[in-house]
Amino acid sequence: MQRQSAFLLGVAFLLLASCHQRPTAVSESQRGTFLTRAIKAEDVVVRFYYEPMIDEPTNISPGPLILMPVSTQDPRLGTKPAWILYVTLADLRRELQVLAEEPLTWKESRRSKELVVDGFALPNPHHSSMEIAVTTSDESAIAELEASHVCKVLSDLSNAITSVKARDGIAFYRRTVSCLPPETQGGPN
Repeated sequence: MQRQSAFLLGVAFLLLASCHQRPTAVSESQRGTFLTRAIKAEDVVVRFYYEPMIDEPTNISPGPLILMPVSTQDPRLGTKPAWILYVTLADLRRELQVLAEEPLTWKESRRSKELVVDGFALPNPHHSSMEIAVTTSDESAIAELEASHVCKVLSDLSNAITSVKARDGIAFYRRTVSCLPPETQGGPN
């Protein structure tokens, strides 16, 4: 009897150990970079948050721009209710490719981050940089883009979008954060 219970205890221990494996360390080169993984994800969302100091009497906050993927047949495609701009997954992947080409330092997290939040839950206003947050169901990352590069990157992002309505949505956001079209300023912006 003692022998049988020791045997059952050993089997139970082995079953428990096999069900609860310790996570193995995986090098960054094995896993790939976060943006490489995000580009392949089906459930990726991107948030741009920039609050430039505006010297106008209204000083209206533009809020963030949140890109969310929808199918090409979805009637929300290219619409921008509040802070969300609906784009195709292919366009969102192009946006991530543009971001991957920028010299940004990403702070990665093994947790997903909620990006569509109430205005009171947004991070502190970003006047000297744009916060770029990318999340999937498994992980997230945040980077800061210097204010001097914001207009160029937003222009590159706008150019990467194939949907005209979505491109117009990004162009509108560019204007709300004081990025005027080059022809209005007399030079590149």
